[in-house]
Amino acid sequence: AFELADAAQTGVWVDSHSIGQLFGEDQARYLVACDVGLAADLIEAGDKAGVKVAQLGQFGGTSVCFGTDSAPLAELSALYHSAFAKAVG
Repeated sequence: AFELADAAQTGVWVDSHSIGQLFGEDQARYLVACDVGLAADLIEAGDKAGVKVAQLGQFGGTSVCFGTDSAPLAELSALYHSAFAKAVG
């Protein structure tokens, strides 16, 4: 979710109940981004195809929020893009 938010330069909020789904180690999962107005249609299409689809959060704003933890996107983006160079010097 962060990489999508970083690429789009927009914040993201992920429901705290969804965090386990994002980082679980069972079968493969896909994170799909769509216009919030189309989320219900996407969920319905998944149901019709026998594929479980759930809304985990929403993009927008200037912060990255995972549950109750939040940080400014700009700060996280700077850290993300500079961490490797700092690590290998």
